[in-house]
Amino acid sequence: MRTTSLLFFILFFSVTQAQDLTDFELVDNFKLEGLKVKVYFKDPLKEILKANPNFDDNDDKEKHELLSNYLHNNTLYVFQTFKKKKLQKTYELKGSPKKVRTKYYFNLHVLKENGETDKEIDKVGVGGSFFEHMFLFQTKEGKEFIGKGIKLWGYFVMIEPYDNLKNKITELIKKDIQNTIPDEILVKEEKVIEPLFDYQKCGLETILKRKFTITVFRYDSIGNVKDKYPRTEKDTELYLSSTSKDITGVATFPFFSSTDKIVTKGNKIHVESELENINHYLKDIEITTESDKVLKIEGQLIIHGFNTQGETTRYERYVAEFEKVGNCSFPKLIKFCPLDDSNYEKPRLTIEIEYELK
Repeated sequence: MRTTSLLFFILFFSVTQAQDLTDFELVDNFKLEGLKVKVYFKDPLKEILKANPNFDDNDDKEKHELLSNYLHNNTLYVFQTFKKKKLQKTYELKGSPKKVRTKYYFNLHVLKENGETDKEIDKVGVGGSFFEHMFLFQTKEGKEFIGKGIKLWGYFVMIEPYDNLKNKITELIKKDIQNTIPDEILVKEEKVIEPLFDYQKCGLETILKRKFTITVFRYDSIGNVKDKYPRTEKDTELYLSSTSKDITGVATFPFFSSTDKIVTKGNKIHVESELENINHYLKDIEITTESDKVLKIEGQLIIHGFNTQGETTRYERYVAEFEKVGNCSFPKLIKFCPLDDSNYEKPRLTIEIEYELK
């Protein structure tokens, strides 16, 4: 009898706890569509401190990079639905390593009760770096910062409230229960983009990482530089960054497809791209070559913004100037300039790129 009871307990436990919740903490439970929902959270800061005992010795930028890398590769929250104590489905809010340099980088992985993947939702609308349930914000003083912007590790950051995240995930769980999740928000199988130009092929083969120095310029009334505001960023994912919908990724290494339409006139190549990310930021693209090597890429840069009426767009001149790096030529200096600055003499913003080769 005791053996039978023990076997029943093991089977019951394996069914109700198919998801490994090691180091997760139960932070919420509620009712939804006749189901009970339990919510678990794994604190990224605790996990980073375990892996990096000397974390406090890092400079502020390195701390943010360690946190960002963790969040892009791990599960933050787990929502589980139960019916009469039996696990129905698990919903993992997990960062996507493919969503580099984007604001909303979490996907929602929907798992069946046996742990097999049912679907993966791409458009979740959840991002951020610091979250309400992190141990830093569990004290009386820490709770006062939830939902506010504070300076932490040298940068101003938002402490993301749990309720905002919960509402978005709950709506998706409802749709999943009702079988009404639209196909357009699901993760699609992505085809690898075959490069159009030699610099793209060479970049994939030889570039290990990049460092950007991004400088914003202000000018006085007679056109002299009044102020410069530089900052640096790093990038170790050339392909993912260049094929994302991030303006820095697209602008610093335009990644055209071998199926794009081109028209060649002398040493000028006009490209009409079929890629969404290219068309989101660049138009009227003209590439100057010499001996089949790219010297520069020019075009109009599309700057997207928002106001009370919705999305807005404005245009700037764009140029990516190439230089030889190793055995290849890559973009080295990017300029965003006013439309009337035909010679790129007064850029609003420049990006200087340093490469580390494999």
